[in-house]
Amino acid sequence: MNIGQRRFLDFLGMPDVRFVIPAYQRIYTWSESQCEELWLDILRAGRFNRSHFLGTILYSREMGSPDECLAIIDGQQRMTSISLILLALARYVQKHKYDLSAASILENRYLRTRGKDGEEVPKLVPSHYDVGPYIAALEGREPAARTAINRNLAYFEAKMDEKGFELEELEQGLHSLAVITVEVEDPGMAQSIFEGINSKGVPLNVADMIRNYLLLAESHDEQARLYEEYWKPSQEMFAPDPGSLRLNGAIKSWISIRLKGARILSADQVYSSFKKYVEDQYRGDKEPVLRELRGFCLMWAENYRYHGTKKYKSGSDWAEIGMPTLTAGYKLKKADNEEYAERVRKELREVDSRW
Repeated sequence: MNIGQRRFLDFLGMPDVRFVIPAYQRIYTWSESQCEELWLDILRAGRFNRSHFLGTILYSREMGSPDECLAIIDGQQRMTSISLILLALARYVQKHKYDLSAASILENRYLRTRGKDGEEVPKLVPSHYDVGPYIAALEGREPAARTAINRNLAYFEAKMDEKGFELEELEQGLHSLAVITVEVEDPGMAQSIFEGINSKGVPLNVADMIRNYLLLAESHDEQARLYEEYWKPSQEMFAPDPGSLRLNGAIKSWISIRLKGARILSADQVYSSFKKYVEDQYRGDKEPVLRELRGFCLMWAENYRYHGTKKYKSGSDWAEIGMPTLTAGYKLKKADNEEYAERVRKELREVDSRW
């Protein structure tokens, strides 16, 4: 494990390095109040010419990647927010026709880099939900959807347009940001560190912890594949689902049914029971677990919509009603096409055979 203290911009500006937010990470969620706090901290650091400590950034190196990629284990919210400030600053400098070379430096050192083939690529690669809006912002395009990425970029641009804004204060403050960087060399250790970090502050919910457990140890490409093929569809079945409450309920019910007789009440119990189930039944093989979870979530979501919320408040109610023939008479209401519908039915029959 390599630990060092450095200026944040020196870390972000390392040449020919990309920072990747893994698929297991939560989406970018910073609120306006959090952006305001960061903004004021940076301006105060610049005004009084003092360092401001941002905290710790944990990362691991992506093995087998054609580019040098660092996967951010902890620190993505701060890295994304400061990247948005730098993008807003580059636009501000261009808009007011200040030193245009400064705008170019901002773009080429902190916001973009060159891939192995020489093509221009984003320096920061957010997770799947955020990457589209972020690249749209970099390219000056309107995003397809309103997200925290474009909302917070607009906030920082508005702050720079306020009367009394001092460009020099912001520049000095950005150069005064300090971090402790920790490189995690053992992928297995990354999971333990991530759990330890997120047991403090705003806790992860059950779905977050299970997603991390299933995806964290995989390579970036494999994370992306498993996320797109299994986790994303499971999550989107319940949308809109603030706080993943319905997804959490489905997971709790799934584990309660799988581990008959187990008394699972708290989120910690769900998570520990889930890990035990994966290790005992699948010997740690993650893809079959994701496939089974996706099938269960589909059944849960369809039953939830059909019967309403009152009947399915508890996992035990659903287990009694849904057992033992979950696919008997099952009709897929929202399949895009019959081929997809038949594939799902086949997977559900496979799930049934394990009960």
